[in-house]
Amino acid sequence: DWRYRKMGMDEHETNLFGQKNEKDTRRAFSLGFMYTLPMLVNFQAEVYHDGIVRLSLMREDIPISKRLRAGFMVNTDMEYMAELRYIITKNIGIRTHYDSDMGFGVGMAFTY
Repeated sequence: DWRYRKMGMDEHETNLFGQKNEKDTRRAFSLGFMYTLPMLVNFQAEVYHDGIVRLSLMREDIPISKRLRAGFMVNTDMEYMAELRYIITKNIGIRTHYDSDMGFGVGMAFTY
């Protein structure tokens, strides 16, 4: 994982384990596994090279109705995501998404 994002002056985040969350500049190597739980929820566990542990739960493409799908993600870094997708045709849909880091978004989804 390699990213750069400016958070602000002396702003520090911690995860559920009290470990420091470096979001301004991050260069990390991780080792982990993913396990599919009942209801097709994915559980992911990762240990980064600096000892930080991250656990997450994620499910995509939850059928709400014939044309409406939902998804979610939560993790121990206190990040979360929720999404809704409306299927217009077999290959085109409208999607809305909320992410704790990036905020709200709307767009078109093209499936091939």
